[in-house]
Amino acid sequence: MINVGLTEMHGIAQEYSQFPPDGVRYSSVTGNERYTKRIFKSHAKGVYTYIHSREHDIIEAPLFPVLTQQPWIYTPARFSSAGTFDFLGLPTPRKIKMLFVEQLLARPNFKKLLFKSEHGRASLQEYGGITRRDIVAKTDVVYPIVRRVDDNLIEYRNDRLNLLFVGEFLRKGGANVVDAFIRIAEKYSHLTLTICASDQFQTANADLKNEYLKKIAEHPAITMAFVNREELMTKILPACDIYLCPTYQEAWGFSIQEAMAFGRPIIATNISAIPEMLEHNKSGILLDIKDQPYIKHSKGYVINQIDPDFMAYVTDAIYKQLDQLIPDVARRTALGQAALEVARTKFSADTRNQKMKAIYEAALS
Repeated sequence: MINVGLTEMHGIAQEYSQFPPDGVRYSSVTGNERYTKRIFKSHAKGVYTYIHSREHDIIEAPLFPVLTQQPWIYTPARFSSAGTFDFLGLPTPRKIKMLFVEQLLARPNFKKLLFKSEHGRASLQEYGGITRRDIVAKTDVVYPIVRRVDDNLIEYRNDRLNLLFVGEFLRKGGANVVDAFIRIAEKYSHLTLTICASDQFQTANADLKNEYLKKIAEHPAITMAFVNREELMTKILPACDIYLCPTYQEAWGFSIQEAMAFGRPIIATNISAIPEMLEHNKSGILLDIKDQPYIKHSKGYVINQIDPDFMAYVTDAIYKQLDQLIPDVARRTALGQAALEVARTKFSADTRNQKMKAIYEAALS
C-alpha cells in the first residue's frame, strides 16, 4: 500500500481522494509553519510549510510547494502559485523567488511537477521562466477527475428549464449572467436561474455589488445562496438544465467538469484551460473573449470595474446563445451528451489512476 499525504483538501483533491488507484491510500497531512512562516510571508496558508510524516510514503502538494525531506510531487493548476510569497515580508522580485523555487524542484527528493492542463504546463516557462532540462523532464500533465454520475440523473427537459451559475460572482461573469437572464426571461416564461455564490462578491466596488444584489433580489425567477459541494453535486446540479460559466479568469475550471459529468449543455469562455475541456459547438459553447482588451489587461482575481463595452459584448453573446439553446432540446441534448462522453473518458478516475499509480511507484523505486 502506498500512502500519499495530501497537503490541501480543496475540491479537486477531495474528488480524486475518494477514488484512489488500487494499492494507494490518500489522507491529509499537516505541515509545520512555526519557522517557515517567518521566512515565507504569504496571504495563503500552507505556502512552503515544512512536512514530515511517518505515516506517508510520498507527499502530494495540490496548491503550493512545500519543504520536506520526503519524496514529493507538486500538482498545481498554474505555476504562479509557486510564487505566492515574499521573503521576510519584503517585496521580492519574481526572478529571485523563481531562483529559489528552481533549486527546490531540482532536488532529488522532488519527483514530479504535474500540471492540470497543457495551459498550466506552459506557465512553467511563461511565469516561472524555468527551462532547466532536469526540471522540465519531471514535468507532465494529469487532468483532474470528476465522478461518474448515475445515468438516471442525466435528462433533458423542455417544460421548465433551470439555468445554473456557480462560483465567485464577478470573476466568473455572474453580472453578465444576471443581465442576460433578465432579458431572456422576458421572452421565455419557463426559466429560472439558480446562483450558487457568496453575496460578498469579492470586490471593493460597493456600488457594483449592491447593483447586482438588488437585481437578484427583485427578480422572482432568480435565487441565490452559497451551498457546500455535496449539496451542489446531489441537489443543485441534478436540477440544472443549462450551465453558465462566462468566466474572465480561470486556473482550471473544476465546476465546468462537474456540469459535464451531469451531461449538461455548457456556455463558457475560451480562456485558460477551458478549450482543453470543451470543444466549441461540439461538447459546449465557448464565447470568444481571450483577445478582448479587458481580458488581456486584467490583473488579479478581484474585479472592481468591468469595461462597459466588454460587459455589453459578453452579455449579448450569452443572450444570443441562450436564445438558440432554450427552444432546441435536440441541440441541448447533443452538447450535453458530448460533454458527458469527455467527462467519462478524458476526466475519468480510471484514466488518472493508471497514470498516477505509475508515478507514485516510480517516485518510490
